[in-house]
Amino acid sequence: MADVQVVAATLSGGRLESMRVALHGLPPRTLDRATVLGWMRDGHSLLAGGKALQLVEVGDDHFVRVDNSPEAADLVPGLPLV
Repeated sequence: MADVQVVAATLSGGRLESMRVALHGLPPRTLDRATVLGWMRDGHSLLAGGKALQLVEVGDDHFVRVDNSPEAADLVPGLPLV
């Protein structure tokens, strides 16, 4: 599995819309929410500002957070916008 460096993100209404990521040796690319969740389910580590992002399940939905709080909102602070 790859360690993926998150360089930017776009959130709207507490939900992640897209992330700009960089993989070692490849140019940055933009991922939509579904792709980010899929990569995390597949075991890829997403790192933002030195912190590992967590995939948190709340009810039937999943959220991307810098903590394990079971809150129905994505939380990736300190990143520039995509």
